[in-house]
Amino acid sequence: MIRQISIIFTSLICAISAIAIDYDAEFAKMGFVDVQSLDSTIQVDLKYSSTDNFMGVNMYGDLHKAYLRPEIAQMVVNAQKYLKEINPEYTLVIYDAARPLSAQRMMYEKVQGTPFSKYVAKPAKGGGYHNYGCAVDVTILHNGTPLDMGAEFDEFSTLSHINNEQYNLKRGKLSREAYNNRQLLRKVMRKAGFHTYRCEWWHFQHYSKKYMRTHFKSIDF
Repeated sequence: MIRQISIIFTSLICAISAIAIDYDAEFAKMGFVDVQSLDSTIQVDLKYSSTDNFMGVNMYGDLHKAYLRPEIAQMVVNAQKYLKEINPEYTLVIYDAARPLSAQRMMYEKVQGTPFSKYVAKPAKGGGYHNYGCAVDVTILHNGTPLDMGAEFDEFSTLSHINNEQYNLKRGKLSREAYNNRQLLRKVMRKAGFHTYRCEWWHFQHYSKKYMRTHFKSIDF
């Protein structure tokens, strides 16, 4: 009971703090770029700026822009270009981009002691790729509607993993359409220079963890 109250209290404090942050100013100090300033056709729907996420809590307050390191933002723009060449009616939509450590701490507190803990990077160790602006969570829209990927964003189950898709396809757990849509998403993101993360079909990152932590600062606000 005490732990539950502590989690709720921490969530409230983080949510209030997020609302007070001047994101534009903070990200500008770090030299980060608003992806839509480079390509306005890329859609942004930050799930952690709403309650439509696995925590059911708005952790970002009024942040509605997708910020990334400049070179990572350009890679997303390139991926959008490749996607449009395949089908002009397709567009990338960003569900998450750069993430402050304050939000990472909130996430980690929420999943501690649960099977979901393996999906959330430990903030005490500097966090993960999102906390350096080197990762983006994306999917594809067709005329405003997300393509079927066989599992929802933030669905922490083996169905979200990319290393067992052939197995799930043969077992009928993943449709051929969803399988092909995932292949398309990975095709354009990899062509742009991104690497995948085996547990999340929506997550794409760049750089090795060692290089990232050696050369860049985490987003600690």
